[in-house]
Order: sequence, then C-alpha cells, then structure tokens
Amino acid sequence: MFSWESDFEEAVKTINIYSKKIQTLKTLRESGKISEKTAEFLQKEFDNYVKTIEARKQTVLEKLETRLKEVQQQMDVIEKLIANNEIRFSAQEISEDRYTKIATALNYALEETRNEYESLREAISILTRLPELISRSENTES
Repeated sequence: MFSWESDFEEAVKTINIYSKKIQTLKTLRESGKISEKTAEFLQKEFDNYVKTIEARKQTVLEKLETRLKEVQQQMDVIEKLIANNEIRFSAQEISEDRYTKIATALNYALEETRNEYESLREAISILTRLPELISRSENTES
C-alpha cells in the first residue's frame, strides 16, 4: 500500500457517504416525510460538512497530483540509469555480473514506480469523477 492510499480511500468514502445523505434528505423533503423546518436544519448541518469535505477532496487531489509529478520524475531518472547501464556494459566499462545486478535492480525499481504511477492516475481519475457535493447540496435546498 502506498502512503497516499489511506487519504484517498478516506476521501472517497466520506464523499460517497455524504452524497447519499444529501440525496436521502432531498427524497425525505420531497416526499413530505420530514418538515421543512427539519429539512432546513439538516441542510445547514450538511452544508458545513460538505464545505469541509470538498476542501479535503481538493487537498487530497493536489497531494496526488504532486506525487504523480514526483513519480514521473523518478521514472525518468530510472530510465536514464537503465540506459547508462546499457551503455557502460556495451562499452565494457563494467562486468556482465555487475551489469546484470544493476539491470535487475533498476528494472524492479522501474516496475514498482510504474505501478505507483498507474495507481496515482487511477486515484486522480476517481476523485475527479466523484460528485461535487457542494452543487448537490445547493440543489437540495430548492
């Protein structure tokens, strides 16, 4: 598990929960199962939470995007190291044994870095597609 995954999972879970709560409040209001006064009270409570959740979502998204850039830079460095290792071996600057050890380590590092990169891209995509709770919350006030 990558260090950023718990923040991401928490943000997604919280957004999904409040999305359901907002939709349920709208349904209860429209069906007349709760009074307008109760609906307004709950709406105000939700509005405060929603602003906090949206800010948290944005913070997590920014962290993920920053980490994505870092991981991309790491992949670039590793790819350059792999190329350098190939060149040094071709020029017979290093032994085959040393070349193999370095190549194995770098290929493993590149694979793991690519895995994190793809996970980050997927996480960013998911967070970006999640509903905007603020607009949903404002729509339930109508």
